[in-house]
Amino acid sequence: MWLHQEYQWQDIQMNGLLKAGEGHAAVSEISQRLWLLGDLNSYDPAQYTYQGELVNAMVRFQIRHGLKPDAVIGPKTLFWINQTPFERAQLLAQNFINKTIYLASLPKRFLLVNIPSYEMFLVDDDKLALHSKVIVGKPYRQTPLMVGQISNVVVNPTWTVPRNLMRLDILPQIRADGEYITERQFDVFNYQGELVEKTAEQWQQVAGESFPYRLVQRPGSHNALGRYKFHFNNDSNVYLHDTPTKELFAESERALSSGCVRIEKVQQLADWFAKNLVIDKRTWRRIQSNYDKIQWFSLKETLPVHFVYWTSWVDNQHQVQYRSDIYSLSTATAPAALVNHQTEKNVTTSAISPMLHKQLTQR
Repeated sequence: MWLHQEYQWQDIQMNGLLKAGEGHAAVSEISQRLWLLGDLNSYDPAQYTYQGELVNAMVRFQIRHGLKPDAVIGPKTLFWINQTPFERAQLLAQNFINKTIYLASLPKRFLLVNIPSYEMFLVDDDKLALHSKVIVGKPYRQTPLMVGQISNVVVNPTWTVPRNLMRLDILPQIRADGEYITERQFDVFNYQGELVEKTAEQWQQVAGESFPYRLVQRPGSHNALGRYKFHFNNDSNVYLHDTPTKELFAESERALSSGCVRIEKVQQLADWFAKNLVIDKRTWRRIQSNYDKIQWFSLKETLPVHFVYWTSWVDNQHQVQYRSDIYSLSTATAPAALVNHQTEKNVTTSAISPMLHKQLTQR
């Protein structure tokens, strides 16, 4: 709020990309902004070459905003450079209120996915048991905000393709290559539950028609759900699961799925379930060497799961973190105390374990 009162924050205009070693008239102003925001220790008003400590500061800035830390200043980085201090204060204030209220209502054991930050937190006895990167739904196939209860873990799951994904994703592949069904290890069933077999050419032809069949992908390395699926009943037909495309976790922006949540540290999560909640531990140990047989495991109690949407917070290094509003869901308005430039003194996190609050804000 002090920056809002003391500094003008006009949009910086640039055409194209600015890379390390290049010169630009906006370098001096960009340098000043990173200094004001705390990413740069000092700045030279006469600097017009993008180099030196400014490049390192830009990487820090990009990390704090969930961007690819390549030091290249493009449209996404420039968007956050141009966000005014007041807009940043709005995001912080509203997210703090939403997050504090939400966390205060949670039990001692739960699993939470923050969609905009592409992160999963597993909390057990008010302590962070596991933190993992995740992949969430694309903006046009959004992971819904929801609360559920994980009731089963499935090892070597099959994948029954939803009709909308079949139409949008799978049938175009079959029309292009009739061998796709065999190569991706799909079984095809009619609505009477009978297995249907055709030649590659016949599958190509029928894929261009109504396709009155159900596709089920067998367990294995090609299965879209990977090795584990964590099942909870919900109307959106989304789950937490493994993935065969693990290289995607290296991406900084991971809104890449069709709605389900893919977990990077899926084996660690499965191990936690096996140790703490799985009833039949003997069968669990036996199935670990089998990659073809599907096996459902019941739990001695369900685990609450929460999909939330928090786009800003302060981490345990006291660094402000921002994330893009990937689903355009943020409609935050500033609290009255913020609009009046007053300090709100009575907001507290006392209802939350201080240790848990610190762990959940840790990167």
